Formats: sequence, structure tokens, C-alpha cells
Amino acid sequence: MTQTADQQHSRKAARRARVKTKRRSERVSFRTLVTMVSAMGLLATSALPSYGFDPETTALAGIARDHSMKVSEETLQGLSLAGAESVEFTRGEYSEAEASEFQVNRPRARVYNGPLAEDYIAKPRFTAITSGNLMKAAAELVGTPYVFGGETPAGLDCSGFVLFVYSQFGVALPHSVYQQSKLAKKIPLSEAVPGDIVVFNDYSHNGIYAGNGMYYHAPQPGDRVKLAPISVQRYHLVRLVDIVG
Repeated sequence: MTQTADQQHSRKAARRARVKTKRRSERVSFRTLVTMVSAMGLLATSALPSYGFDPETTALAGIARDHSMKVSEETLQGLSLAGAESVEFTRGEYSEAEASEFQVNRPRARVYNGPLAEDYIAKPRFTAITSGNLMKAAAELVGTPYVFGGETPAGLDCSGFVLFVYSQFGVALPHSVYQQSKLAKKIPLSEAVPGDIVVFNDYSHNGIYAGNGMYYHAPQPGDRVKLAPISVQRYHLVRLVDIVG
């Protein structure tokens, strides 16, 4: 049977429609595949920092992560982080870092097996309370590391330093800036002698007056007992006991 022109035209149109539908379906499938691959790549890239570095080590060291890894130098409570050279990372490449680059250095505390404050109170080291003897007892502790709550030459805080020095003269003191101040008599600066106590007005710190605007003190975490200028203006002086010049 001979096909009419209309029938032939209809069949050609149907074939063209099927071809267009097939091509459209292939394009959609290709775009879907590209989208999925891109999404997986972005997810893997964003996950690299969390899998590439140990989170506990990162939190402890304070190491910043972006396209590079850098270790900053800082000090906290006597714990210092040694600076390390930057280690550059690029996608697909890395350089192994030595463990020594992330070493945490802690100042070694003194080993002290000598008399404690209570031992000196029971049996004083010095029989005469003089400025010279007080300066000697304070100067011997220079270099002792600051330790919060410390009251021996293994480690001292500010009031622990005053406590230990005065214990060597048989004077018992509480371990508190405020309480030590309340046991003493306030004196004008013009009457102060080496061995009197420097007290910050807010009772946040104290030390032993050395004359000429200087004092011995245990400054802060990460520091050590030292002789230094009195660096604040809001302070006063107190006298715990009569001092022979």
C-alpha cells in the first residue's frame, strides 16, 4: 500500500520528536552527573582540615589553619609555644612536619628540699630583723618561677613570696595580699625602709620594698621573682614589724 504524503510527514515528525527527547534526556543526565561530582569535590575539600590535623593538638597549640599552617609564639601560665617555620600546603601535596616544630617548652621548677615556712617560724633563720637581712632573704629568691599558690623556693606567687621571706624571721603570715596588709601598719612613703611591704591599692599584688622606687616581687604566670621598679601609681606601703636600719 502506497503511503500518502501526510502519513510520511507524520512519521518523520514522530521520529524527530523521539530524537529530541532522547538528546534532552542525555543532557539532563550529564548535568546531573557533573553536579554530583562537583558537590562531592567541595565536600571532600572542606573536610580536609578536620581529617588532616588532629583536633586536640590543634586546640592545645593554638595553631591556625587556612591554606597554610603557622605556629604563633605566646605564653600562658608559664607554658610557651616555640615558633616554627610556616609549612605551606597545596591541594594534593603536603610536606611532613617534624614533631620538634610543635614542642611545648615548660620552664623547669626548682627542686627544693629545704625548710618550709612553718619550719622557719619554729626556728627562725635570722635573729635580727634588719633591712640588710630582709634584702638578703628576698634577693636569694630571685629567679624562682611564679607558681600560683606557691610558697616555697620551688615556686612562689606574690603573697607566697612575702610569706616565705618573713617566715625566715619567725613572722607567721597568711597567704593573702589583703590579709597580710590588714596585719600591718600603713606608713607614708617618706618613712619607708627596705623590707617594708608594697601593696597595690586594689590588693591585687604585693612585694618587698627595696628603696628608691624598687621592690622585689613575684610578678605573674610565666615570669620569675625579680627586682623591678614599682610600675603603678596606685599603691601604698605597710610595715609588718619594726625594722632596724
